Amino acid sequence: MNSYFRVRFHSLSEINEDILTTLSLDFGATGVSEVLEFSQPNLTFEARVTKRRSHDVDVYFPEKPSLEFFAAVKNLDPQISWSTFEEPHQDWLEEWKKGFVAFPLTSQVWVVPSWLEKPAEAKMQILIDPGMAFGTGTHATTKMAAHFISKFAEKYPEITQTASMIDVGTGTGILAMLAKLMGFDKVVGIDVDPESRRVSRDNIKLNNLESIQITEQLIDEVRETYDVVMANIIDGILVQIRDDLLKALKPNGHLFVTGILVERESYFFADFIEKGNLQVVRRLENDEWIGFWLKRNTH
Repeated sequence: MNSYFRVRFHSLSEINEDILTTLSLDFGATGVSEVLEFSQPNLTFEARVTKRRSHDVDVYFPEKPSLEFFAAVKNLDPQISWSTFEEPHQDWLEEWKKGFVAFPLTSQVWVVPSWLEKPAEAKMQILIDPGMAFGTGTHATTKMAAHFISKFAEKYPEITQTASMIDVGTGTGILAMLAKLMGFDKVVGIDVDPESRRVSRDNIKLNNLESIQITEQLIDEVRETYDVVMANIIDGILVQIRDDLLKALKPNGHLFVTGILVERESYFFADFIEKGNLQVVRRLENDEWIGFWLKRNTH
């Protein structure tokens, strides 16, 4: 079967939604999803559903719904309207792979999909098999984070040889692996998502960088301190875990944070940088995102 059918029902009341869901399943639907609107008014990063008296609902069928189904819907409420779409089945992972090519993460290190050969111009490579985890290196925030790591290693080559780094929210492990390739002595990655931890461990093994530790700890459970704390996480979460990030940072350590939306920079500056008594070493902006290289303010 090369296609499926999606029926979008418009402006359903809560009562009609419940009845329509049962009716659709009785007529062979394989799934139902609500089309909701969200808002995020502040940095708490707790997206809230916009309350409405009615909203759209998508119903999925493996084949074209029968006329009897639509007659039953009209019998439920003659005012209900809908649009029907026939959509092709696709292997989304294979389709995504077609567009994922090798690219330079830094001037020295290329990211190479595990199913491709290393480009001739790549001095070093990080093989990546993303799986279901976040982080292929193509996102603007990951590029900024990579820039901070590589510039730190260039600026402090002797310090880097004995430096430790913790990558908070390691995802596929790409930034942890970059740090190791740049010469960091001890690299640790943590992530709240078990799938990310599994994928990052697989990628680390794929790159023969098994000295990188991927632990089960959450940031509030970390007791060691590090020369560099890396957190490529959305700004609202960064604010929430600010104190835990600072506890993991050595007194003269460096903190790299990316994932700050341009429109929320002023809030982040007040809630994270100023309240954390931090000094801005460098600020980067890429697309709609901002990254900061920070140090503790010693004054």
